[in-house]
Parts: sequence; C-alpha cells; structure tokens
Amino acid sequence: MPSGSKPPENLLQAMQELMDHLDEEAPATPAHPSESDMTPWRRRIDILDRIVLLLMNERVECANAIGAIKKKMGWPVYIPKREAEVIRNVIAENEGPLSDAAVRRLFERVIDETRSNERHKYNNRSEKE
Repeated sequence: MPSGSKPPENLLQAMQELMDHLDEEAPATPAHPSESDMTPWRRRIDILDRIVLLLMNERVECANAIGAIKKKMGWPVYIPKREAEVIRNVIAENEGPLSDAAVRRLFERVIDETRSNERHKYNNRSEKE
C-alpha cells in the first residue's frame, strides 16, 4: 500500500457515509405520483450505477494484480476454495433486500467475468512474449 494511503476499512466507512448521504437526499414518493416523480429516482439509479461500475472495475484490477502473483507462483486462475470463501463473505454481509440466493448469483457472475478477464489478459500476454 502506498504511503499515505488509508486502509481498506476506511474505504468501507467512506462508502457507508456515501450511502447515508444518499439516504438523506432520497426523493419523496408522493401518495399520488406522476411520471415525473420517477425522474429523481432514475437519476439516483444512474449515480449508483456509475459507482457500481467504478467498484466492479476496481475489483477486476485487484483480481488482475492477484492473477499476476498467481501466475508467477505457478498457481491456476481458478481456485474453487477462494471463490466459495468470497461467496460466503458477501452472503454473511447481506442485509437485503436482495435474497442470499440473488447475491450468490450476482457474485458468481462477477467472479466469472473477473476470471474471464484475467484469463484473457494473461493469455494475450503470453502470446505477445
């Protein structure tokens, strides 16, 4: 970790503070809504989608760094025990409204895409070397 960097726990705290701020700024849902009442909710979703995208790309960057280490150590890209641990960890933290089954499916897909990216990255590198 570069000097001056904050530990990952501070990132979790910052994310929680962001979510708390978003909750404070949550649009109202009127008793008799019109189509225009969806606009602030859609803007909110657009912001959240951008945050999720940033986080997913950062996750892939971290996985690629791990992939480089695994490659140097001669380890395989896919380690089932670690994938199971990741799934257990996120399900343990799930407070809903997503079901644990939904969280499992989402993270299985995220892991699958991350692994695909890692394989593609290192297969292309080895072809160029």
